[in-house]
Amino acid sequence: MKVTAILLMLLGILLIGGMGFMYLLVFAMSFDAPGSESDIKAWWLRLLMFLPILFLVAVLIFAWRAYSRGNYVRSVRIGLIFIIVGVGGFLLLSFQSYSTMRDFRAFEAQEAEYIRLYPEQRFLRPVERGVDTIIVFPNRIVAYRIIGPDFPLSGPVGDLNEQRDTIVYYRSIHNDISIDELYQFVDEQGRKITDVYAIK
Repeated sequence: MKVTAILLMLLGILLIGGMGFMYLLVFAMSFDAPGSESDIKAWWLRLLMFLPILFLVAVLIFAWRAYSRGNYVRSVRIGLIFIIVGVGGFLLLSFQSYSTMRDFRAFEAQEAEYIRLYPEQRFLRPVERGVDTIIVFPNRIVAYRIIGPDFPLSGPVGDLNEQRDTIVYYRSIHNDISIDELYQFVDEQGRKITDVYAIK
């Protein structure tokens, strides 16, 4: 029982270290959103995420106290919590990995179906140093590639709606194609993009 108690406490130390490392990563990433450093709810969430580590530390302390008093059976019983947490964590990670892979395969299948049903469309506008392009991708993203002052520029124009008959234009300072310029782009059949799609 003595050796088993020691092994379980070592497992507890490994779990605490692993969960602590993951907590630090999540804690650092939690500040990515603007204003999250002063959001009270975000701070409460960060503290709640730390509670499982505190719980394991408390379990380790109780297991060590029982061990140091020579009560190895009690130490083992307390240490079994580490096995339960470890197995539960493994099962949870396995389920999340399976779920992520399933969602990714579904996404890939949907993308392949979009490509099959809706081939990529290009609308062109001749300019002095080449050709500007608006591309309507199968996944409903609409993007531009234009000849800039020093090098080609690219970015999003907007998105197609679900019915794929309207471009929802991005009204942003980072959109280098103004909504008034869209009519200048035509496809290989001579159709203006504004004739093929409504602009919203």
